[in-house]
Amino acid sequence: MSRTSLVRWQLLVLAVLTLLVGLRACQRRAEAPHAITLFADMAPGMLYHKVLHVEQPVRLRWKGIGAWRRTASGPEPVAYGWVLRRSDRQVVWQMQPRDVDDPPRFRVQDTLRLAPGVYDVFFTTQGNVSQPNGFWSWLFPKASWMRGYRDWGLWAEVLDGPASLRLEEGSPAAPAGPALLWTAAPMASASSRMALLEVRRPTRLLVYAVGELQAQPADYGWIERLPDGERLWEMRRENTQPAGGWEGNRMARDTVEFMPGVYRAWFQTDAAHAFGNWRFNPPFDVAAWGLTLWRLHPEDTSVVLLDPWVSRRPLLMLAPVGNAENRQVEFSARDTTEVLLYAVGELGTRNRRYDYAWLTDSLGTTLWKMERARSVPAGGHPNNRLEVAALRLPPGRYVLHYQTDDSHAYEDWRNGRPEHPERWGVTLFPLRPGRDTLIVHAASTSAPSVAPPSPPVQTTGALLVDLTRVRNNEHREQAFTLTQPTRLRIRAVGELSLSGQYDYGWIEQAGTGEVVWEMTWQHTKPAGGDGRNRMADTLLTLPAGTYIAHFRTDFSHAYGQFEYPEPHEPEAWGLRIERIDQ
Repeated sequence: MSRTSLVRWQLLVLAVLTLLVGLRACQRRAEAPHAITLFADMAPGMLYHKVLHVEQPVRLRWKGIGAWRRTASGPEPVAYGWVLRRSDRQVVWQMQPRDVDDPPRFRVQDTLRLAPGVYDVFFTTQGNVSQPNGFWSWLFPKASWMRGYRDWGLWAEVLDGPASLRLEEGSPAAPAGPALLWTAAPMASASSRMALLEVRRPTRLLVYAVGELQAQPADYGWIERLPDGERLWEMRRENTQPAGGWEGNRMARDTVEFMPGVYRAWFQTDAAHAFGNWRFNPPFDVAAWGLTLWRLHPEDTSVVLLDPWVSRRPLLMLAPVGNAENRQVEFSARDTTEVLLYAVGELGTRNRRYDYAWLTDSLGTTLWKMERARSVPAGGHPNNRLEVAALRLPPGRYVLHYQTDDSHAYEDWRNGRPEHPERWGVTLFPLRPGRDTLIVHAASTSAPSVAPPSPPVQTTGALLVDLTRVRNNEHREQAFTLTQPTRLRIRAVGELSLSGQYDYGWIEQAGTGEVVWEMTWQHTKPAGGDGRNRMADTLLTLPAGTYIAHFRTDFSHAYGQFEYPEPHEPEAWGLRIERIDQ
């Protein structure tokens, strides 16, 4: 090709490009005054969002291109957009596959009039079927509906002259409004939130919940009356309806009646498919994932959020607690008493406890103990947890305990400090104000972990021997004297197998060394956790005389250093003897 021909071809190509650019510019100029591009150039596996502010009534023509797939029930949209009115959380428009002649793509064109207000505009490309991701995802073919994703988009055109519209970036807003009482939304994966409600007069609340329900509840909530835990309302498949998007998304909008009393509202999520971590197409009301409570009238004061630190006077307090402490306080209830236990501590996953509280009765039976599954974040590090327990205590004697390990406690935060560091510990409040029927007897702090043999204890009280919280490589013993034949309750937790005794206890007669009771596999039952964790709970009558109780541990798996799953009552590791006959 000659130099002259090459120049001519170049001029021709340049002229064609100039013409195309000019046509595109003319098209943009024709659309510019009243056209809005909301979403374009999108990718699969995403959720897109913008906020539309409408300052005066406007009529819009909506145009969209999305994707669908065939199902047994008909065409199902998998990439599409919708508009949510923020004031009442209602969907005012959504893309539906009507034109399905060009699979997997579909087009929509609708006219919609919007009143003044704020609207959340979404476009999802997540799909409703799990897609492979990660390094090896390139080995798997993409779903057919993802073809043509470069065409996906959503546009709006103003039809009735200039309008006061403003489009901006921003995060979806949680439920709000003047009548809002409380919301847990939006909730991320593997989280829990709760609120205490005090109802002073009969009233009704609007309960709004968005979550995940399949064969088993995954992300759901309930409202329970305290202290009995009876559920007044619960999110179930039967009282919910589709929430848009994936079939597991469900929503409930109920009006619930409340009688005077104290209630707990609770919502929890599992480790998948929640706000900010959508595995499939999200619900229409994305930011309402969780539980929301509204008063029917903003001025209604018959129900308020209950903060015991504001509206109650503490009856007992073991807080704040520093590192390596073991505190306890003994108290009595004169009458049946309803209490709130407010505990802040360090609880890890897999039921690992580092700093925690528990309550026992006069015989050492654990009535309550902090559990991560019943707690909510306390601020700071994820292991900082808050649990509020409501109990009905019959008349009797009780011991409230709190224990910390050697790191991350009050005034020595190794990780993020909690929101209220001064509450690190446990505090007991009355469930209802003015109901104080408790008598505090004594409080104590931690003792050395390796205790010397104790002197004989006369049988003037119920507790004769306390050889609990025994650590590795210890041999503890305590003598006690009975002045007459006495019926005893022996409780022991240790490590046994069919072939050996590792951490175990026994009782021998002083002077002769005769063993009158011994902890064996045959006379114990599982204590929870590892299969070698065993518990004995025995009634035994001994004649008058002096006896020595022993508990011995080997070099591994004991209180404070469980190498395998710990028992249900780790603080009971050891031996305890109570007198039954008074």
